[in-house]
Amino acid sequence: MNTKNKKTINNYLSIYNEIKSELDKDISNETIKIVALLYSISNRPFQLELFDEMSEMIKSKVGFSPLSGELRFIIATILIIKYDYPFTKISFLLDNIQLVNEFDLYSKYSLFIAFILLDEDDVKKRLEASRDIFYDMQDHHSFITGEEDYTFSVLLSEAGKDTAKLMEEIDYYYKNLAKDCFRRGNNLQLLSHVLALVVTEDKRDIVIDNCITIYKSMKQKGMKIKGVIFALIGLMSAVVLEDIELEVIEINEVYHLLNSTKYFKKNKNFNLVVSIFTVLDLKDNNNHTLYYIGDDKFQTNLQYSLLVAILSKIISTD
Repeated sequence: MNTKNKKTINNYLSIYNEIKSELDKDISNETIKIVALLYSISNRPFQLELFDEMSEMIKSKVGFSPLSGELRFIIATILIIKYDYPFTKISFLLDNIQLVNEFDLYSKYSLFIAFILLDEDDVKKRLEASRDIFYDMQDHHSFITGEEDYTFSVLLSEAGKDTAKLMEEIDYYYKNLAKDCFRRGNNLQLLSHVLALVVTEDKRDIVIDNCITIYKSMKQKGMKIKGVIFALIGLMSAVVLEDIELEVIEINEVYHLLNSTKYFKKNKNFNLVVSIFTVLDLKDNNNHTLYYIGDDKFQTNLQYSLLVAILSKIISTD
């Protein structure tokens, strides 16, 4: 494992241990892992008092709802990381949740959709555009489009592209990746959505080749690729890697380290998530809305809202 990745994973484990030592009785181990991951890819220090106060304020305002449970710790975290004054956003978030529910979007994802639209000037207009995109997804892939695709339809609606053009891009990735090693289904659709969000048209064939190489290399090393891992393969492929095989070896080394670490031995799929984020080496641009991956020669911007959408997939499946 190279020095950079050792430093990154040690930072993640340090944040995890700090949170666990303070809040082990209040939060499940899996939630602590997610909170630690969010802090580790931002440049916000974990502050127990702020975290506690935000979590309790959310609980006091929502009454009986999914947000009164452990989800409030994750929502508190994503608000703290993005905003300098996170307390001011709670009432807006709750208003957005009500608007999302009026559109009959699936409740499991309404919290994350509401967060993604927190800075939107016209939430109803974005929700209408998102619903149109979702219906188009169903027309194209009726058997594999489900509630989890709502979140990505909201992200895709921000692109401002013609819906027909957007569906053509998603179909291009889906069909070309299915020609090789990728099985048709919702996981491949998830990967196609991510690529449509982060890749420019002139790089489409390059990233398709990268996806295939990454997937085959990971499978060869015994890593189980399911669910949200497909989205992360999309992020990895968006960076022109000088040596994909070397990057996958690094992911495998971090993965095996976590698998043998106390409190990390059960959920190996999440260990793979952390391992990929470790090697991707996301960088916060200091305003907490835009991250980037890659080096000075080639960088890919990554909206914080996309990270939140990926997070919603992790929470719904793991």
